[in-house]
Amino acid sequence: MKGRHVSALAGTMLFALLVLPQVWAADEPFTLKVYSTAQQPLPPSDNKIYKLMKERLGVNFQWDLVVGSELQKFGVMVASGDLPDLVYLTADTSPKILDINGLVPLEDLITKYAPNLRRVYAGLWEKMKAPDGHIYLFPGTGAVQGKPTDTTYQGPAMWIQKAVMKEAGYPKITTIDEYFQLVRDYKSQHPKTADGKPTIGFGILTYDWAKFMLINPPPFLAGNPNDGGGVVDKKTFVFKAQYPLDIAKRWYKILNEQNALGVVDRDAFIDNRDQYLAKIANGQMLAAHDQGWHFPDSSTALISQGKVWQTWMPLPIVFDKNIKPWWRDRTVPNLTNGYGITSKAKDPVRIIKFLDAQITDEWQKIFFWGIQGEDYQLNVQGVPFRTPEQRRQQEDPSWILHNKANLWTASSPKVEGSYSDGNAVVISDIPGEYQASLHEEDREVLKAYKVSSYAELMDPNPPPNPVYYPAWQLSPPDSTPGGVAARKAETAYMKNLPKVIFGKTADFDKNWKTYLDDLAKANLGEYEKYIQAGINQRLKTWGKP
Repeated sequence: MKGRHVSALAGTMLFALLVLPQVWAADEPFTLKVYSTAQQPLPPSDNKIYKLMKERLGVNFQWDLVVGSELQKFGVMVASGDLPDLVYLTADTSPKILDINGLVPLEDLITKYAPNLRRVYAGLWEKMKAPDGHIYLFPGTGAVQGKPTDTTYQGPAMWIQKAVMKEAGYPKITTIDEYFQLVRDYKSQHPKTADGKPTIGFGILTYDWAKFMLINPPPFLAGNPNDGGGVVDKKTFVFKAQYPLDIAKRWYKILNEQNALGVVDRDAFIDNRDQYLAKIANGQMLAAHDQGWHFPDSSTALISQGKVWQTWMPLPIVFDKNIKPWWRDRTVPNLTNGYGITSKAKDPVRIIKFLDAQITDEWQKIFFWGIQGEDYQLNVQGVPFRTPEQRRQQEDPSWILHNKANLWTASSPKVEGSYSDGNAVVISDIPGEYQASLHEEDREVLKAYKVSSYAELMDPNPPPNPVYYPAWQLSPPDSTPGGVAARKAETAYMKNLPKVIFGKTADFDKNWKTYLDDLAKANLGEYEKYIQAGINQRLKTWGKP
């Protein structure tokens, strides 16, 4: 075993020397201080990818990870002025750091020093600009080159354990009533997990930024795409905040009824994110509205324990059978989320050169394929594939921690789609490898529904995204009237929805009226006005619908 390890390491070193660009000499590495919200563990010192990045790109990472409330931690960091080199930004946090001129404009740096970044983001260049005309962050997703290749579904859905669908005989369900009926039936037959934990029917996470799980379902269930806090008319492009709409009332009434039947997790307004994810990881939670990118480590934990049937599958559920679902969209750039370089960074040029080097095909393959000969091979056509043992390694949390750079790649500038050689950016999206890596349980599920992937199950051919899309990227800063209204609305729903959901069924209408009265004080018209202005601007500058 020791000899094999040395041989593999030698192969790694040779591969690096032959094909990887060296940005700086190995004897002059610099430390990159990074603030990240990625829910990934710190890599050990012997992680092979970070060691290779240090050797060939001259970078050491010093991580500052969020524990607890992201918004609180970010606010304290900005107030102190103690900023890292790279900071992960969101629609909620960007305005706070821009208010103190804490970000470096990136467009000149990219133009002068980063030809690879300029190429990858060429199609997004104008969209990436803030209202002041500057670019401040690199979208962590949505920079598609070549052809789309996604097979794994990472978007929003009504998720459910595969075991629930199997036990029911793989019914084709479309409505929320059918969905909850399956959850209730399975829970009644399995009140406890194999480990003796009480089975939870439907989970809701309301902690910090993840409260989207509480408020986002109504538009989806009514057949709308992901416009976050509202609904955009498909013909007039008029935006309406969804919180007081009839579709919201219908959803929360359903939750209220399901709570009376013992389905809804009673800790929904108590659990933090780790507690919620732990309930998925131990197979305790049967279903939830969530996004696929949110719980991959929980799925890995289940798979590593041989509990594939307890992992989740997505379903495009709607209120009524006559509603066409629009859960799956076409890839969009996440223009509000990504890394920015702060004004406290000592050497922005060196940072931009590092970011430019790591987005080359060679390094992206290192991140998403691994090391050739060690983590994958190429067939005679130049298509990568893995052995059964290499596929098993991808499901071992300990192996992943030592052999992949997930903490970096979770939010870093990256490409999606396919490389210049035509292969998919992510090896698991290559059709042959995707099929070979499926567990027997997943093959059984997909065969039952006559689809080749879970992305196809959600929608084999999603409609084109509207020109303005998505409206959730148009979050108003707290200092604006729209931002004040949004925060007041948030206060109203976090105060009232626990009683709306967990109160007596006979009191639902009374509790809903109290909620509407509180929402009326939020002046949602200011929020809608801000979002509408952003939609109108996008329609004007991004092209007519």
